[in-house]
Amino acid sequence: MEEALSLTDQSGVAQARRATIKLAQSLGFSERYQADAALVATEAATNIIKYAGSGEILLRRYASGDVLGLELLALDRGPGIANLDAARRDGFSTGGSLGAGFGTMSRHSHLFDIYSVAGAGTAVLARIQNSKSHAADTSSYAVGARSTPKAGQEICGDAWGADERGGLMRAVLLDGLGHGPLASVASSYAVDVFRKSGRNDTPESILRRSHEALKSTRGAVMAVVQIDTSAGSIKFAGVGNIVGIVASGESIQHLLSTDGTVGYNMRLVRQSSIDWTPRSVIILTTDGLSTRWNLNRHPGLIQHHPSLIAAVLHRDFARDTDDATVVVVKAV
Repeated sequence: MEEALSLTDQSGVAQARRATIKLAQSLGFSERYQADAALVATEAATNIIKYAGSGEILLRRYASGDVLGLELLALDRGPGIANLDAARRDGFSTGGSLGAGFGTMSRHSHLFDIYSVAGAGTAVLARIQNSKSHAADTSSYAVGARSTPKAGQEICGDAWGADERGGLMRAVLLDGLGHGPLASVASSYAVDVFRKSGRNDTPESILRRSHEALKSTRGAVMAVVQIDTSAGSIKFAGVGNIVGIVASGESIQHLLSTDGTVGYNMRLVRQSSIDWTPRSVIILTTDGLSTRWNLNRHPGLIQHHPSLIAAVLHRDFARDTDDATVVVVKAV
């Protein structure tokens, strides 16, 4: 679950701090790491109010190995940072402060990442664990996502999942037809099928079994991707209007789905295969993002952590007239 806090004035700083401490406590953080999380949240929220005027703090839990941690994302649409390298150094300030913000946040986080483009806002990612050292994480991949319901709805009709087993990484994204609880039921059924899939399953076979499972629901559009780093390949199959791309440096390849609705009129499933490289990044989106979304206005974004990539694309292209989800997978 994700908690989204809207910041419009100085009172939002205290709100972000309280919410962060509450999440840290629920994760069993010691007082030391509760304090670290509170400090990071305070700095992030203060920067938003001071330099952008308004923005958003996202709070959620994440898993690294066997350890649960706290993930904080700070997003704004402010003037951005012209010299990001300088801004990350202690002592640099354009607002008359001590200039310790980003340096302080980085030192009190297990993972810290920042993306900013002059004139196009700033996004900050910080992860804090209840431990001095990094938790052991044998995963070869990093996954990030942002999913929100249509404005006025409490339940999102989109659903996604990711699973790494036996050297394979699989990810699924669904958009249940319509909105709300009934759309969510359809999407959830297919995620269950995805999670029960075996080593020998393929994106195509997962789609076909999902089609049978969703016949009692209103149906969904769906895409499944499978990455095999040892073979250097990606297998993809999609039905409906899920958008998928593979970005590898300057090259972008589109993952093509077939027409239809899983659970209703899925006449054809066409599985495709393309090359996977250590630089490849997979991005999947539902149609809650503008059909004109692309990476052109975000130079260097795919070099960052998937959680940051997903949050920035969602911030800049999501529409509140529909459920909107972005899923990003890359090698680590």
